[in-house]
Amino acid sequence: MQNSEAKFIDVSDLRVGMYVFLDLDWMKHPFALNSFRISSRDQIETIRGFGIGQIRWSPEQSDPDVIREKRAPQLPPNGNHVARQAVVDAVVAEAELVRQRRQLLAAQQESLAICERQFAVAAHGFRQVVDNVDVQPGMARLRSEQIVGGMVEKMLEHGESDIRLLSENAGEKSSLHAVNVTVIALLLGKALGLDSAELAEVGTGALLHDIGKMRLAERLRWSDPDFNPAERKLHQEHVAHGVAIGQAMQLAPRALAAIAEHHELADGSGYPRRLAGAAIARPARICALVNQYDNLCNPQNPSLALTPHNALSQIYALMRPHYDSEVLTLFIRMMGVYPPGSAVELTDGRYALVVSVNSLRPLKPRIVIFEPRVPRAEAMVEDLEHLPTIGIRRSLKPLQLPRAVYDYLSPRKRLCYYFERARPGGESEVAS
Repeated sequence: MQNSEAKFIDVSDLRVGMYVFLDLDWMKHPFALNSFRISSRDQIETIRGFGIGQIRWSPEQSDPDVIREKRAPQLPPNGNHVARQAVVDAVVAEAELVRQRRQLLAAQQESLAICERQFAVAAHGFRQVVDNVDVQPGMARLRSEQIVGGMVEKMLEHGESDIRLLSENAGEKSSLHAVNVTVIALLLGKALGLDSAELAEVGTGALLHDIGKMRLAERLRWSDPDFNPAERKLHQEHVAHGVAIGQAMQLAPRALAAIAEHHELADGSGYPRRLAGAAIARPARICALVNQYDNLCNPQNPSLALTPHNALSQIYALMRPHYDSEVLTLFIRMMGVYPPGSAVELTDGRYALVVSVNSLRPLKPRIVIFEPRVPRAEAMVEDLEHLPTIGIRRSLKPLQLPRAVYDYLSPRKRLCYYFERARPGGESEVAS
């Protein structure tokens, strides 16, 4: 609720079910929060005991029956039937808007919950693959193909898909990178027009691109600029280990190529074979770019993480020769100027977190706006396409946000992505 929309009510008119705001220091009242929905007569009596005449309240967040009760005494006299009916209609319409808002909020929350469940299932499945790949490589291949096949099937069912930011506790940390790369690689492959068979192989290669790291010592699994030449060589051997594991699993050729070449770069500066341009298999060109993006956003040391906007900018400004131009162009279009997870300042001065992007509307992502008078759990996902007077002014680092904004928006230290069905006009939902 904006300041311009603030409504006040006499404390004598308070009713159970009203959503109220206490403009008092938290130590001067016994309630857990400064804003809440009144649930008992005792709470009303407590508020009246503060000795204040009026209190702010939100009809939009109050129970619909309370709105009708509050408006009923304002009906015109019985003789003026037209005026009475107009008031009744207005009250009913307002109550309907409240009901619709709650229904939409519930749908948004369920959509996110479905995304997170599907991410968690994929993460758990990947962990099973890693645990079994040495003893049952054939079963590990089938499990990998099952995970990816389920994603491809849903993605193709959706038609157009949005990229959705998940909460930080989605899935297992050890599987986060593999599932992130898989999800984004599949979306990118779909944008490139790959058919279902090629998508399945790209996805399997993306899921298993780093499988060779399980053969390395823990300290060598993440690239470190402080590695000496011997350590760097040992780290780079994860590609050969991955190929050997993939061959034991009897992976399809394009999946194996993604593992073998995901560190090859278009300008020939990659490893292990210094391939260039079209000599690099297309699944590997996709995985190389997506792998780099996720490593910039989710490095082993979180203090070195780039914001999604800065990661995209750095890839384009400093690393463009490394990647296939067609793949890079579609990737930037797909992720949007402000990818999910970006903290932004809006043109009206408010702050927001980008949570969902559709490639057809890259400048109009879906966001959660910092609204201190709306509890974070009840904050709606707003579509900038439906807010034509508002745009994004700039991207911000999380530490640039005021403390209250940071706590409310909770920018992710680790980014998890999944996909959901896009609706015309930018609305989206997940198919259960």
